[in-house]
Amino acid sequence: MNNVFITQNSFMNRGISFDARLGKHVRNLATKGRVVFDTVVLNQGSGYDASTGVFTVPSGGIYVFDWTVLAWQGLEAHTALTVNDQFKSWNHCYSGKSNNWRSCSKMGVVKLHKGNKVWIAVFSGSADMYNTYTSFSGFKL
Repeated sequence: MNNVFITQNSFMNRGISFDARLGKHVRNLATKGRVVFDTVVLNQGSGYDASTGVFTVPSGGIYVFDWTVLAWQGLEAHTALTVNDQFKSWNHCYSGKSNNWRSCSKMGVVKLHKGNKVWIAVFSGSADMYNTYTSFSGFKL
């Protein structure tokens, strides 16, 4: 009979993922302001902190992040995937001069090290986001 040993390290390298939603509307969030997705649907590996909006990388590797923003009617939301205070991937959501709502999504793939911090922030101007359809998720490949 073969014995199977699962170490803490091998457990931590599997099943790292999170999915969070915006619990309330965000209006006039300034440049470099962090979007706090405070309604957590999934937090496998416990890397995401709903009180700060920051994902702390439990183990190094390649990660995929996706975020969707519903820009407030007729307004803009310039958001970016931020790693350790550096913008890595950008999303500009704008419905133009109309009174339409605009939903915009972006996916980013980054190589990260244990302890890196990842969040969504405003990269330019201010952001106005409607909560129901605004989300942030990520997982380790």
